Amino acid sequence: MKNLTLSLEDRVYEQSRVIAAQRKTTVSGLVREFLSSLSTEEARREQARKDIRQMVGKFRGEVGPMPTREERNVRR
Repeated sequence: MKNLTLSLEDRVYEQSRVIAAQRKTTVSGLVREFLSSLSTEEARREQARKDIRQMVGKFRGEVGPMPTREERNVRR
């Protein structure tokens, strides 16, 4: 694990301490959680981009008949 030093405005630090206490964690824990979710979110976005590119590649501009209302609203 790596150590990180931050500089925060006093107001931001105090608000962070209150939030951390409410969540039963530390300010470091909040930062760790935020950075972890940020990297996970970025990986998810990149996968979505790849999926979209793959779908677009399969499309080839071909258009078929419009599905019926019932077909569009089928619960899966």
